[in-house]
Amino acid sequence: MEFQSGSGGESQSKIKAESSRGKIAENIGSGEDAKNSIVWMTITWSFCIAGLLSLLLFSLVVADKNFKYIDEIKSVWSIFIPIITLALGYAFGKSQ
Repeated sequence: MEFQSGSGGESQSKIKAESSRGKIAENIGSGEDAKNSIVWMTITWSFCIAGLLSLLLFSLVVADKNFKYIDEIKSVWSIFIPIITLALGYAFGKSQ
């Protein structure tokens, strides 16, 4: 009986790689679509996270009647605004 080294393992790893590529491609697309999808997901999640954090901090301002949390809201947006502008710059500024 002969044993062929690597033939079974390679085919299984190819199948796993192709199936994972398929799952990733289903979610974000492929090629240029994947790049744009990642950029827009970054922008969307940045707005969502910063908005939720701002809303939570603003609710503390209203509940405590203490305006010290306004600076915290500014610091939240100071983190996310550069990420958003970087993603927008990449999306609209890249050369074709």
